[in-house]
Amino acid sequence: MKQDLYYLSASDALRQFRNGSLSPVTLMQALLERAARQQHTINATTRILHDSAMRQAELAAERYRLGTARPLEGIPVAVKEETDVAGWQNTVGSLAIEDYIPDHNHPIIDKLLQAGAILHLQTTNPEFCCLGQTWSRRWGVTRNPWNPRYTCSGSSGGSAAVLAAGLAPLATGSDMAGSTRLPAAFQGLYGYKPPFGRLPSAAGEELFAFAAEGPLARHFDDLVLMQNILAGPHPDSYATLPYQPLPSQYADLSGWKIAWHPTLGSPAVCPQVRHNLEQAVAGLRRRGAVVEQVDICWDMLEISQVLLEGIFGLFFSEYLQELPEAAYPQLSSYIQQLWRDFRGKPASVSRAAELAGRLHQDMQQKVWSQGYQAFLCPTSFTTELEADLDPTVQNSILVDGVALDSYLGWAATPPFNLLSRYPALSVPTGLAANGVPTGMQIIAPPYQDEVAFQVAYNHEQAARHGLYRQCFPPLAD
Repeated sequence: MKQDLYYLSASDALRQFRNGSLSPVTLMQALLERAARQQHTINATTRILHDSAMRQAELAAERYRLGTARPLEGIPVAVKEETDVAGWQNTVGSLAIEDYIPDHNHPIIDKLLQAGAILHLQTTNPEFCCLGQTWSRRWGVTRNPWNPRYTCSGSSGGSAAVLAAGLAPLATGSDMAGSTRLPAAFQGLYGYKPPFGRLPSAAGEELFAFAAEGPLARHFDDLVLMQNILAGPHPDSYATLPYQPLPSQYADLSGWKIAWHPTLGSPAVCPQVRHNLEQAVAGLRRRGAVVEQVDICWDMLEISQVLLEGIFGLFFSEYLQELPEAAYPQLSSYIQQLWRDFRGKPASVSRAAELAGRLHQDMQQKVWSQGYQAFLCPTSFTTELEADLDPTVQNSILVDGVALDSYLGWAATPPFNLLSRYPALSVPTGLAANGVPTGMQIIAPPYQDEVAFQVAYNHEQAARHGLYRQCFPPLAD
């Protein structure tokens, strides 16, 4: 059945390529045909590279015949538009940018290509990656394959949507306020924001510690597979940590203490998000962990505002300053708002640094120094965000009867961008009543990636939601 190909994991595809029961050509052809059909439903791709992908799939098949296959040989990987690929136009979702075609790859693209991956799709992001939904005047609205009325989230929404729709087994994301983890949660995926320095930065990104590239996958073992390809030094980056591969299997959680909080201080959390989080906590207890609620209650609105100011203070206000005044009418409404708020105006990085220090001290006092090895909380406080929500028109949303800021007030991710050396991994926890998935963040101490992955492994072993195993988005083929 073609359905089996659409949702085949990268790990299973590699096994079948190696034993000869599946050809990279067959898989690529099926995914490209589905991508062309589903573009009209979910609008998640900016380009479909049919001819080059098929040529590379044929070369991959030959490598398997010759016994020279590389670690990701023949695996289709979708790439977020924001990430530079040499020769691919990169508009970052903006009508104001037409002529930028990079002449070299982002370091993670080099790593994927060197491992034998095939880049077959470029995926949508909101303009300049500055929205928690994925829509722009250039690309239109990208929708959630689980329920097209609702958002796929953002800014890596297109990458997550192609995974959910069965158009690729792996995709790249990037995350400066939750942009990998939020789309992962809204589409039932695994999405990882590694600690800054774990993956190589592109030239000029070395000081922008709030942001990190990262992998998106439907299954835990595929997340490990991709993270191990992306991690480690690259000649273009001077800010990368030594390579530390992650295991794909772990022991249970016997003897572990894990902390959690159901709201992180948000005034409201959708009851189904909370229920699914509680089920995930119960699953980790079945795996041997002692999981206890701790008093981590933060002002989420303040955190989002200070993070945003820090992002603009570091580089983005200058980025906007470089755009000519004539570009303003071409911009999406939310970028016009940011233009008015930040362009040419001072923005404080020191406030972000000070707040990050306070957040770390709170975690240190209540979590790490108390013997807890990881911390759990929601990824998003709701699933009920319309796909075309415009926060400049609708400045609040109702969550369980409480008004939250519509720009980022519903997201539980920004604290862990301020805490940029904390690993933060979003895992799926089930479905809400509207058919949209829910997610849980697993937070580990600074640079202890393996802690987050051990918890995620045990979560997958305990989880009963069946997403992408027995339960799939209701898309017509």
